Amino acid sequence: MNIACGIEYDGTDYHGFQRQPAAHGPTIQGVLETAIARIAGERVVVHGAGRTDAGVHASGQVINFHTTARLAPETWVRALNATLPSTIVVRWAREVPERFHARFSAISRSYRYTIWNDAIPTALLARFTYHRSQPLAVDLMAEACRCLLGTKDFGAFGHSPEDTSHPDEAGPHHCVRTMLVASCVRHGACIFCDFTANAFLTGMVRRIVGTLLLVGQRRLSVEEFAAIVQRADRSHPGVAVPARGLCLVGVSYPKELGLPEASVTTTTLASAVWPALAGVGAEPVSDEGPPA
Repeated sequence: MNIACGIEYDGTDYHGFQRQPAAHGPTIQGVLETAIARIAGERVVVHGAGRTDAGVHASGQVINFHTTARLAPETWVRALNATLPSTIVVRWAREVPERFHARFSAISRSYRYTIWNDAIPTALLARFTYHRSQPLAVDLMAEACRCLLGTKDFGAFGHSPEDTSHPDEAGPHHCVRTMLVASCVRHGACIFCDFTANAFLTGMVRRIVGTLLLVGQRRLSVEEFAAIVQRADRSHPGVAVPARGLCLVGVSYPKELGLPEASVTTTTLASAVWPALAGVGAEPVSDEGPPA
């Protein structure tokens, strides 16, 4: 059987999704494989739709694994959630065709980066947001996001494993991706930076957000941001923001597979809890930033 599952996790205490030597610390893939092996009585290999980095979270990660254990999908959900630590939860499970692969069958992935933009930090969301106290012009950040849409070389913001010789040089790279959605919106003290693409480069979202923050601080114009995108050159002032604000919120697949839509898998922490808490401990703020 080929089983696909929707996974939610708090990545704070994990060294990323991908399995690593035990001495490096726990990973999401490693913990999942151990739990599945206990239930199925056999070793399995878990494949993930997105190889999230250390400290990155997910509310809509999708995995798959092959097993000879003949368990119903709902049994997998119950058994795995009884076995896994509280920081990893299985939201759903489905039997899928043998050819299905969580990574290679995906059409697109969606990430959300959350900035807590208030003079006072947040305790409740400290593990899931990046605190910036200075005023940010979200309207300019949103305008700059439009420069990201379409098919282009995103070598300015990340790298591909195929670019091993001179990753810091200007293009061409193996870094061409198609950005379908790019937006920045404020909800209370939270600024949500949302991105959907057919695939992402290593470190891509975090460095995009770091460069957008320069636009929001008016240290970089929208035109200068557009030029950075166009040059596909990593030697620019934008730096990667911390991993804790990043969450993989959804993965889309061909409809004939019958998997839950990405919009369904995101109705957890990333889209429900965070907006509800966006104003906790703070007065409402305008697009120009938090109160002085």
